[in-house]
Amino acid sequence: MTEPTDAELDALLTQRPGMSREQLRLLIRHWHPQPPTAEPWQGAAPRARRRAALAAALPGEWLVVPSGRPQPRCNDLLYPFRPGSDFTWLVGDDEPGSVLVVDPSGASTLYRDERPALGDPLSLLDAHRGAFWDGQPSPSPDVAITLGLPVLPLSRLPEALRAAGRARAIHGLDDDVDAMITADGGELARIIARMRLVKDEHELALLRQTAADTVTAFGALAAALPAATTSGEAHLEGVFLQYARTLGHGAAYNPVVGAGEHATVLHWMRNDGRVRDGDLVLIDAGIEGRERYAADVTRTFPASGVFTPEQRAVYDLVYAAQETALALVRPGVTLRDLHAAAVKVIGAGLRRLGVLTDRVAGELPDEQVVMRWMPHGIGHMLGIDVHDCLAVAAEAATTPLEAGHVITVEPGVYLSPHDALVPAHLRGIGVRIEDDIIVTPEGHDNLTAALPRSSDAVERWLASRETRSAA
Repeated sequence: MTEPTDAELDALLTQRPGMSREQLRLLIRHWHPQPPTAEPWQGAAPRARRRAALAAALPGEWLVVPSGRPQPRCNDLLYPFRPGSDFTWLVGDDEPGSVLVVDPSGASTLYRDERPALGDPLSLLDAHRGAFWDGQPSPSPDVAITLGLPVLPLSRLPEALRAAGRARAIHGLDDDVDAMITADGGELARIIARMRLVKDEHELALLRQTAADTVTAFGALAAALPAATTSGEAHLEGVFLQYARTLGHGAAYNPVVGAGEHATVLHWMRNDGRVRDGDLVLIDAGIEGRERYAADVTRTFPASGVFTPEQRAVYDLVYAAQETALALVRPGVTLRDLHAAAVKVIGAGLRRLGVLTDRVAGELPDEQVVMRWMPHGIGHMLGIDVHDCLAVAAEAATTPLEAGHVITVEPGVYLSPHDALVPAHLRGIGVRIEDDIIVTPEGHDNLTAALPRSSDAVERWLASRETRSAA
């Protein structure tokens, strides 16, 4: 690296009043970083196949997929960066500001931010990109070897896109890309989402591992229940986040830890309430594992280790609905079919419990009335995103399942303490049971089956020495 001239240093020092030219020279000299060892990455081959498939689906077109930019948290601090899921699926690099470009010949190029390395004045002066602050960057030739595709400086992207003229792009992640390319109405996002629906063997292996790690974390949550009765929902959230960070990138989404009446709030994420000995505790949490593949699991535990008769009645109803839906999972069935089957079970059960009555239903069919107590669907696609392939979620709900689809199955019943239609002795009970399911040619494989689901199995599990040992 050529040492900056006095004039260049003086221009840079306008950003740091009070720093002298000599001080800056001292800070940027005498750095000898060790070059990294670049090796091909096992995730590169499946991504090369995906890029080739995308190019074949849109022959002769320019396609642009950015990784995105970090988002501000407060003042000059940023949230931890997570690349866009389509970029992760096609490239696998975690560097902010990167942009994948597929040209009309089908060739792919990664335009990557060449962050200021040690020895560059900006390694100190650029607090968001410089090596002092964000670590020594990997040289582009090494990144090219690892990822298995050509890498050019991000500064050359505008020139490439000017030559392209018209292009399709993923919008909303990078303001610079959005400004350079007219929106295509989201069509590229929908095309990639449809391609991502069926997982390849590489993806399925990653999902299996992430699910197994999440099962481990739920074991720790079960063991922590006794301690939570003195330290609250936040204690359980902290236990899960420790495992998520140790076993993966962190949580795949903000965990839901709802005790007592909070279990009736579908997305209770404040996690700041008490856990009383007689409460049900609904925990919806998943780890984001290797290559960003997610798990999404819900279990509802009695904090005391034993369900009350009222809690058991609601829990067993939700369990029966999940069993009914799981029995149907196979190629050719739709998510809508699973939902209809689960809702039928829940409707009949709510009638037995005296929640759903003719007076409440009026002229409406039970299936529509049930939405008051189960307002969400039976499940969704799962992959790099927790709610995977969201750009085509509506059509995926009515499209027959195929081998390689990965879904959640998650019925629930939420009887709010504020719901005057619910008998008083049942108010404040919320239950959801959720598992991660691979659709196979013969049926399905429950990735989270190691976690107990029936009320009896849950009670036995909570009483076992293994799950209580960490209390």
